[in-house]
Amino acid sequence: MLEPWNSATLLPPPVNMFLCVTKFDVSALKHVFNNITKVLSKQSPLHKESAICSRFLYKYDQKFRNDIGYRNFRKVNTALKKYLALNLLKEVENFLLALPSESDEDLYLPTRQMLEFVLLRIITFSKIMLRVCVCSKQAAVFYLNRIKRGESHWMSLLPYALLSRLWSMSMVLLQHTTTWYTNLYPYLNKLQAKGMNFLPDNYNLPEDLEQWLDLKNVDEFGRFDWAQKKFIDVDHTLIDGDDNDLFDNILGYVNQNNEDEAESDQQEDIKPLPLLEKSQENPLPVPTVAKIDHGVVLSRESFKTLLNSNKNIRNDYKRPPPAPSVKVNEHSPERITNSDSLKKFIETEERFRNESDSKSLTSHMSLMQWHALKNALLKLCDKVTNRKIDKKFHKIWKQKCLDYM
Repeated sequence: MLEPWNSATLLPPPVNMFLCVTKFDVSALKHVFNNITKVLSKQSPLHKESAICSRFLYKYDQKFRNDIGYRNFRKVNTALKKYLALNLLKEVENFLLALPSESDEDLYLPTRQMLEFVLLRIITFSKIMLRVCVCSKQAAVFYLNRIKRGESHWMSLLPYALLSRLWSMSMVLLQHTTTWYTNLYPYLNKLQAKGMNFLPDNYNLPEDLEQWLDLKNVDEFGRFDWAQKKFIDVDHTLIDGDDNDLFDNILGYVNQNNEDEAESDQQEDIKPLPLLEKSQENPLPVPTVAKIDHGVVLSRESFKTLLNSNKNIRNDYKRPPPAPSVKVNEHSPERITNSDSLKKFIETEERFRNESDSKSLTSHMSLMQWHALKNALLKLCDKVTNRKIDKKFHKIWKQKCLDYM
């Protein structure tokens, strides 16, 4: 079952009045409702931004329909449509018309159920503004990343500026709603309930809307936990102390390392070289002159045979050795030959990226660039009869991976 504030089919309670006998400050209650009416009646800038948002989405739906930032942008537009369909100003004006004037002798006040319905609509309004705030921040992260990379920056500046304006307006209205709710909630105990309760049993309105929405941590909403993280080991001796002492810490760190190396060199035992014992000088033997070998007489036929055999031996030595076989890594683009090997390559690369492994071939690419490469390769796998898949793969790999280095 949906919460009452999240139900669009919740009917308002009937207009009913009761005679107030106790003292009641009608002027203070009117002042709060007049303030709400004044703020909500001046939201034409938000309506203009909503119209620009819907036109932008209609124009670039075919081009950016698969972009993650564009999908978050559509969530912002959906939340703005719900804001326009809520019409909180009408409910506030209806309650304000039911309040008596100061000149009336008898105070006939609206019932408690009518004020509860207004508070429920304020909660719905605050939830919608919080949704706009969170989704606009999530979408702006991707468009800002495109602007930094220079990828379709002229098309990303307009949505980024639009999302920034929507975020600021929603934050202001969110702060207004918490103030309105805080001022109206104490009047629940002063108004009487007449007729049947339109709220479910055992359902109570929150006492503090700011705490219920957790607005203290609103800056943490919309942040992403990236799967690919880089862990860097930092020597904490360099960051101890103030920022002004960073230069001294670096010099001290270098000097300490030099002193440690010098001490380790001094502690090493230097072993002396063994002295060579003087050997008795023996007279060198005088070689005896051997007899001169004049050889054997050979015929011309035997000499030619010997010469040809020597030439064959030399030719065998001149032949180059066989080239060693090149070993291809298991995770390499060179192994892509068919759709199965391509799917295995994509799964392995996805696992290496999530684990921040050094074997990852796309570690230099951002998350959006990797998704673009992955989608292009998956489309290549989906084709049943795909000829020359290796050539098409290397073409996509060069355009979407190697060119980003």
